[in-house]
Amino acid sequence: MLGLLTGCFSDSDNNIESSLKQPEPVANVRLETVNTPDQTQYQPGQPIKINYSISSQLLDTEHVGVTFMAIAKDKVDQLASHDEPEGYELGTHYIKKLSDGKHSFTAELMLPNEEIPSDDYVIAAYVDSAKSIENEANTEDNGSRDFSDNAASFAQITIDSTFYHDFALDTLTVGDGFAMFPDSGRRETESQNAPEHKRADIIGHFDASKFGHLINEALVTATVTVAGIEFDAHFWQEGENRYHDDMKIKFADHEQSHYFPYDIAVNGVLLDKLQQTYDKDADENTFELTFTIEDLSSAHQEANLDNNRMTITVPYSLYDHDQPDDSWLEEHNITNPLTSSVDTSSKSSSPSYAPVKEPQGLSGLVSTSDTLWAFEIFSNTYGDKSKVAIVPSFVSWVLLQSKNGGLAWATAGGSFDLYMFDHSLDLFSAGASGIANGADGTASYSMNVSLLGNSLIKESETVSALDESYGYDWEEEQKLFSTTFTIAIVPVSVSAGIKGSVGVNTDLKYEGLQFSIGGDVLTASLDAYATAGIDLLVASGGIGVDFLIISDTLSATAYVDISKALSDSEIGYGIDVSNHMKAIEGEFYLWVKYPGYKFCCSFPTKTATKTLYNTGALYDKTWQMINYSDSFKF
Repeated sequence: MLGLLTGCFSDSDNNIESSLKQPEPVANVRLETVNTPDQTQYQPGQPIKINYSISSQLLDTEHVGVTFMAIAKDKVDQLASHDEPEGYELGTHYIKKLSDGKHSFTAELMLPNEEIPSDDYVIAAYVDSAKSIENEANTEDNGSRDFSDNAASFAQITIDSTFYHDFALDTLTVGDGFAMFPDSGRRETESQNAPEHKRADIIGHFDASKFGHLINEALVTATVTVAGIEFDAHFWQEGENRYHDDMKIKFADHEQSHYFPYDIAVNGVLLDKLQQTYDKDADENTFELTFTIEDLSSAHQEANLDNNRMTITVPYSLYDHDQPDDSWLEEHNITNPLTSSVDTSSKSSSPSYAPVKEPQGLSGLVSTSDTLWAFEIFSNTYGDKSKVAIVPSFVSWVLLQSKNGGLAWATAGGSFDLYMFDHSLDLFSAGASGIANGADGTASYSMNVSLLGNSLIKESETVSALDESYGYDWEEEQKLFSTTFTIAIVPVSVSAGIKGSVGVNTDLKYEGLQFSIGGDVLTASLDAYATAGIDLLVASGGIGVDFLIISDTLSATAYVDISKALSDSEIGYGIDVSNHMKAIEGEFYLWVKYPGYKFCCSFPTKTATKTLYNTGALYDKTWQMINYSDSFKF
């Protein structure tokens, strides 16, 4: 009996367990809701944001796309019955990785720039538009379904067939985050129009977008506000070799935000206000920089004027009050020759060149009872450091001292720092320097060339005569940086660097107490070099790059003559430095092809691009950096 009872309890228990057992969960994603936006009327070419939600279970799939389509309300049945429903694709929203539970998202989409009849439309969505999920339990609930006026998985809008038009300023940046201007007495302060000189006072870039395809040109103006007073700024004109009151820009396409460089000079009246307002005891002096983008055509009204203007606060300083500040020079690895002794008795004390990384510009002529210093220090950022940027830096000076029979020091040099994807490296530097000593009739000289942190030429000597020419040319392709971009739903690994050449061609001479430096101290012709890899098996793609990083020639000539220092108490000198620079020009973009589901049964291939640059070279300029020639009597 016990055995029978046991058997009975066993059978009964199995039956109960069987009746209570739930079905095994199966991986699935489900579109829950597509919400109607607060604004219900849109135009072709207009951005649109759609809030939607999904639920997911037992999935950790990566790189999932959610595609959206607008379809006329009376044709919504085609979503379930037609291979090619008569709708308008709005774009794809990217979900980096699915996880269990219900999740809400906001998709930033765009009505296409094409003729769309005025009508009532619904917006439908489909989750996993590239078929990334394997063995999904139910694909019927991936998309919008069971349409009715209250269907949760459809949004409803009205489309007005009039094309949309809008310009928008997205970002505004000053290259190094600050500006520097000459102090009182270094430049005229009376002109009110565009200045005649070619020296940039403010360099940077802005990003702007245009929506709608009828208008693609705009006018950009800028103002500088100092102590509550507004002044016009002036833009360097590409190809015109002058500054002007505004600049014209042209958008390559809609949807993507585009990079536009600018080069601004201030006139005399504005410079005077900056100088008079400057408080050297303040923790920070600032001005406001305002950019405005305007429609060149009055035939089409912009949808939103509030996004056409942007203002940023820019710290600034003046250079220099009496002479360069020792603490600043020390921070940049430069010995101030006006406040330190120069010893030429050994090779180890030979002068050397150290690139300057941060200042926008210092120049001038400083004279004391027994010392004269003519100098130029320049550095600026060209480009967007999150994409590709170059920071050229130049230093030139002639120093004369009358003590101990006369001493003369001449230096010229430059360097390039390269930025890609917010990472940087010292790309190339070259410098030549020499000291002529009238007391013992010797010269101490130094020549330095470095590429990618490796010293190629490093030579110094104390000599009684010198006639040397130094040349070095490098040409190669170098991959230096890597990063990953996501385009639509496709991760793209990018390796980038440089191709081209850099070089130096400098003569150093010393004879009869005359020392000179001359030649092209620094030359470069560098393009971007990049390759791309696709990190999604169902996609393909590549990279398009025809992009100039920089073309530059720094030419310098400097001489000092101390042969009359003892006889006539006179030292002759001259320094002439010019630079021709062309920077940041061309195209740099990525593209991908990937499958995109079209609701019922169609899987067309879609193409998407990401533009890093599509720009002309605003910075195409030759200017005299320093030009002094005279004699120094003591």
